[in-house]
Amino acid sequence: MDTVLKWTSDFAEYERDFKGQVWIDYTQEHAEIPVFATVFYLAIVFYLPGLLEKCEIKLRLNWMMIAWNLILAVFSIVGTVRTVPHLLRGLQSQGFEATVCTDPGLWYLDGPTGLWVGLFIYSKLPELMDTVFLVLRRRPVIFLHWFHHCTVLLYCWHSYHNRIGPGLWFAAMNFSVHSIMYTYYAAMAGQWGRSLYTTFAPLITTLQILQMVGGMVVCVTAARRHMAGGAQVCAVDAANYKLGLAMYSSYFILFFLLFWNKYFGGKCCGGKSRTASKGNDSKDAPARPNDETFCGVDLQETDTAGRFNNALLRSHSSFQRQKDDRIKVQ
Repeated sequence: MDTVLKWTSDFAEYERDFKGQVWIDYTQEHAEIPVFATVFYLAIVFYLPGLLEKCEIKLRLNWMMIAWNLILAVFSIVGTVRTVPHLLRGLQSQGFEATVCTDPGLWYLDGPTGLWVGLFIYSKLPELMDTVFLVLRRRPVIFLHWFHHCTVLLYCWHSYHNRIGPGLWFAAMNFSVHSIMYTYYAAMAGQWGRSLYTTFAPLITTLQILQMVGGMVVCVTAARRHMAGGAQVCAVDAANYKLGLAMYSSYFILFFLLFWNKYFGGKCCGGKSRTASKGNDSKDAPARPNDETFCGVDLQETDTAGRFNNALLRSHSSFQRQKDDRIKVQ
């Protein structure tokens, strides 16, 4: 207990004395890190599944998944506590545009908030493990999953590199949504969370959509102020708000269309939904979407978003069918 208290005290002191510019300098000096990480990550996504199939390796990592999601949930909850109150105080005292455009060094770069914004940036590297777990369990890695991880990592590194004003908004929103999302994922990884699906899946998808709306509003505000007066008026890089708006807009469109298709019948373009029967599950388990289409594209629900499928899923399914056929012949 004494060791835990000492560690907590030392960390609190480190938070108070934290100087964010040191981490920003490191980010600026090592722009290659997210690029190398992305290349290695995509190699895992596109080549490791085939290797595992050939070797017929299948790992059961449920407890590791539970532990991993709990770690990310606790991390996100603490990050929310450290960033959201500071953002709300800034909104109350200075107004919305000031919280978007003020130089971070003047109000959140240092201290506890600055530390957790920095941790938010660097956390996008270990979050790539989400995908590694999927691959090791021989689950399909769908388009929006790896697209999201790649673009968020690159954009966050670019944002910290350029010391942009809106960074606290992005961190606070992401921490808030992830604190709920990863807690839900941990519960779903264990059998005790199955009853939460029908309530929390649409709620989390809604929160994700609202996060994209918030991100677009912040980027548009930064762009408007920056175009009116340059960096002196709004501490943001022009390329950064353009990239941010493109990223958040693409997420918003994909998440919204998928949400509409899944929960409102997919009538936007004639998509169909087929819901799995409860017959193969326990009587207390809620019915879960098993197989869907959206505008003629197959969907596979692997998380709360029900994201776009890609060729990997189709090739995985084709390989599995061929394997089953060989077994039957034998």
